Amino acid sequence: MQLTRGMRRQSMKMTRRRERLPVDALIAGVDLAKRQSVVVFVRAGDRCRVGRLTITTDRAGVEHLVARATELRRQHDLGDLVVAMEPTSHFWKVVARSLDAGGVGYVLVQSFVVATSRELDNLTRDKTDARDAGLIADLAAELRFTETRLPAGAWAEMALLAEARDDQRIQRGAALQEARALLELAWPGLLRACPDLAGTHLQALLRTGLTPQQVDSLPLGVLTERLRADHSRRFLRWMAARLHAAAHDVEAIPETPAAALRWRLAAERIALADAAIARLDDRLVELVGLTGYGWLDGQFKGLGPATLASLLGLIGDLARFDDARCLVKLAGANPTERSSGERSAPAGIHRRGRPALRFVAYQAAINLVRHEPAFRARFLALTTRADRPLSAKAAYVAVANKLLRTLWTMAVSGRSYDPAIARGEVRPTRIAA
Repeated sequence: MQLTRGMRRQSMKMTRRRERLPVDALIAGVDLAKRQSVVVFVRAGDRCRVGRLTITTDRAGVEHLVARATELRRQHDLGDLVVAMEPTSHFWKVVARSLDAGGVGYVLVQSFVVATSRELDNLTRDKTDARDAGLIADLAAELRFTETRLPAGAWAEMALLAEARDDQRIQRGAALQEARALLELAWPGLLRACPDLAGTHLQALLRTGLTPQQVDSLPLGVLTERLRADHSRRFLRWMAARLHAAAHDVEAIPETPAAALRWRLAAERIALADAAIARLDDRLVELVGLTGYGWLDGQFKGLGPATLASLLGLIGDLARFDDARCLVKLAGANPTERSSGERSAPAGIHRRGRPALRFVAYQAAINLVRHEPAFRARFLALTTRADRPLSAKAAYVAVANKLLRTLWTMAVSGRSYDPAIARGEVRPTRIAA
């Protein structure tokens, strides 16, 4: 039987994992919690339990774990210590940074794998901290862990900035939800009369700093002049004009002072979130040059430097992945399939990835379809094909996946963007390490 490329990649992956976790290693499976975590020590060779410990989830707890592991290694004549844990919230980052500072290796086991193995272990769903810690150690001994590591240097700062940018975006979304609730109170018939009013209309209204009644009372020319003074984007002026026109078609309820105050507070939150995102974008753009991928900027029409920096901050070093499809899986945008026998049916995307990365890639795909000919052609081919054409939203997701694969190809080959490579007509060669 001839070995396929996928088989060779799988063998190389297992070899790398075995180097990180030798057969004679002592595995410390940690079930992370907010304050106290349970640790079960397991021999990698035969998965025999050799100890148990409860530690605090901080640097002092990690030092206690390492001290106890040193005793067990000497007692059982074992090799290096490797800590296995789930990527739980931000707790794993605290432990990982402490382990990196002490020169101790660690591996991450996916939570979904642990949940599935819990039932396969003894056909029950019983869950205890000690049992989960042992299962994590067993899965690590079977090399069922990821190769994820905390980023270092510029990549670490970019990752933190990307997370902060996502937090600001969530804060802005919360203000928009509050504004929608206020809009329903101020104009109960507006959303029913104009069902196409979405978050972008509310955002345009909020950025004016005016309450709904003030927008309704102002002449359109005065409102347009105010928008032109504060914002130069024609899109916002167009949105405000639509909202202003729709406001005259429904009857308004007089506002209370409390409602007007809450509206102004929501507008201030939107303005602060926008300013914070702009500052984060500027810092991300500065850091792109330090990562060695600054040459990617300007390769695509419609992919701005801030969007590219956000993608790199959420992905990390592109060259650390074995295949372009790994980026699609990281975003959780890889298609699923539900097939049995002669029946084959697509089932959407997995969504088991980074939602922020999936969101940014989707927004980037919309701009690329508008401005980049190769991506526009791909979008049209997907939406107009004779056999099961895709909807516009599904086609944008496919274009976003194409963008992620293209970025990986450019990073590992060192070649500039070439539409022929994007269309699959030319296969690039990877740069030797």
